[in-house]
Amino acid sequence: MQGQLRKNRTISLRLSEHEFEALKSLYVAHGARSISDFVRSAMNRIISENSHDSRPLELKVQEMDGKLTILDGEVARLTRLLKGRYDQEN
Repeated sequence: MQGQLRKNRTISLRLSEHEFEALKSLYVAHGARSISDFVRSAMNRIISENSHDSRPLELKVQEMDGKLTILDGEVARLTRLLKGRYDQEN
């Protein structure tokens, strides 16, 4: 047990039959001993990714914000262009 954290917390959740059957087929395919091990492994991977990548996520959000600002400007420009053509035709 040295090197492993003692597991003394429990969570429970309800699954649909479809979700449960999907987990049953996935845990074996991923080499887990049980559904619990499979879910724990997936959860730990997500926790690890989130704790190490908080700064890159912030940068990605800032990049997306910049792109949305550019896109907003382009939509406004195209709207003005189309409105001008519409006004010329009428």
